[in-house]
Amino acid sequence: MRILASLLVALVILCHAAPAQTLDSRHSGRPTGDFDGKTLALINAYRADKGLTKLLPSGALHTIAREHSRYQANRNKLSHDGFRQRMGKAKAAGLSPRCTENAGYNYRSPQHLFAGWRQSSGHNQNLLRPHLRYAGVSVVGRYSTFFACG
Repeated sequence: MRILASLLVALVILCHAAPAQTLDSRHSGRPTGDFDGKTLALINAYRADKGLTKLLPSGALHTIAREHSRYQANRNKLSHDGFRQRMGKAKAAGLSPRCTENAGYNYRSPQHLFAGWRQSSGHNQNLLRPHLRYAGVSVVGRYSTFFACG
């Protein structure tokens, strides 16, 4: 009985000590907890190293990125479908409609995702566009979206 009680106490402590992670309720699998913030931090460090301004996190752009990541996950397809509509949503939120977007699939960590984008010429150019000021990053399941505007 003592062993069972000890195991129960250990389980309760373990559950409360584990860092909170957010999972998209419709897409089990990879946690999306701080994946978004860490990815943006890597992008900002890279931009700063290149003499560019850091991107400020935007709740509106995070929502737009989350919607697109969810769209891709629901269709199980990497895409840029609806990019013009996302630019329109950014403009409606009071941001510049001069936006850029990177999408990714099946990256295990923020470092892996960032490295993939850096190694791709077009995605790397998007990360380094000098007019950008605000960004949102979101991962749903295995689909990632970086959406940034001036």
